[in-house]
Amino acid sequence: MESRIRTALWLYAFGAIGLFLLVAPWTAVWTQAVAGLLPSRIGRMALLGWVRGGVSGLGALDLVVALQVARELWKGLRSEGYPGDPVGSEKKTAARAAADGSGWHRTPPES
Repeated sequence: MESRIRTALWLYAFGAIGLFLLVAPWTAVWTQAVAGLLPSRIGRMALLGWVRGGVSGLGALDLVVALQVARELWKGLRSEGYPGDPVGSEKKTAARAAADGSGWHRTPPES
């Protein structure tokens, strides 16, 4: 359970940071923040299109990582089963029965 929570937090972090870095360089907030907070030479360089594109590229890369983390989380949920998932819970029940030797198995209905 702790692993799933940690994975979900990584997903949120990468997704939020990636979306911010993808969009922020092209907004007025970026222009105002760069002009007001950075020294003149660095601030002018941060306003160049290729720098903004590089920052957006990092954001896109973060979003790709977020998608990979989401896929990992989804695969974990599908393999363990989640509430309301009959396939996953059936697999889990069969695995427990095999582990404890109770001999649980699914029998076909009588016709």
